[in-house]
Amino acid sequence: MTKVKRSDLADEWFKVFENDMKYQMGDYVTLSFESMEDAKIRSLISTNLVEILDKMCEDIILSKILVVGLGNEDMISDSIGPKTVSEILVSAHLFELEKKVHPGLNNCAAIAPKVMGQTGLESAKIVQAIADFYKPSCVIVIDALASDSFSRINRAVQISNIGIIPGSGVGNHRLAINENTLHVPVISIGIATVTTIRSILKEIKIDEDYDHNDCIITPRDMDMECRRIVSILSFALNCFIHPAYEEM
Repeated sequence: MTKVKRSDLADEWFKVFENDMKYQMGDYVTLSFESMEDAKIRSLISTNLVEILDKMCEDIILSKILVVGLGNEDMISDSIGPKTVSEILVSAHLFELEKKVHPGLNNCAAIAPKVMGQTGLESAKIVQAIADFYKPSCVIVIDALASDSFSRINRAVQISNIGIIPGSGVGNHRLAINENTLHVPVISIGIATVTTIRSILKEIKIDEDYDHNDCIITPRDMDMECRRIVSILSFALNCFIHPAYEEM
């Protein structure tokens, strides 16, 4: 039976303080699972994710929520963010137009700022400009991550309240998207979708040097895995943002 695990400490919340790995101080939760093939398992993962988001945001008055999907939609392993955002139920325009809004809907906007190679602009700068205009009470950022373990690819969701640095997982550091840059709380949701040959060799305890051992790799069924991840994340976020989502 597939198990869905809430961090390595079961149901406990834990703190990770700045250490040799350069983690920033904040709350981190890792939701891990063995498979996503069964619809019931995907539903369970979504339910756990909603509970984690509820806990992380319990001190935030969620009057407006901006959902940001980072990444390049044209590259499967980097498309989790944009594809998830495309499935979010947005409602900010209804509130802006003062139309009658279902009482179970909250004010939500969603954007996918693409990557610098496509826009010529830092993703963080685009998000910052929109946040300045929209004035959200919370920003939720979704992005693909790199893992040093092949077994964790597409099998773990990391949620934190310290924001995210686009491109940092593949050594392409950009301006951070966090509370310091946006001046509002930022929740990040990351899914590991790639690793390197170097990491795999290290994991199986092979220390020899190979050419191109820093090449980034991803599973061959990443397109199917991506669809499953997007369905999990989008359903969880819609349920978290809109109390009446499942009834609509």
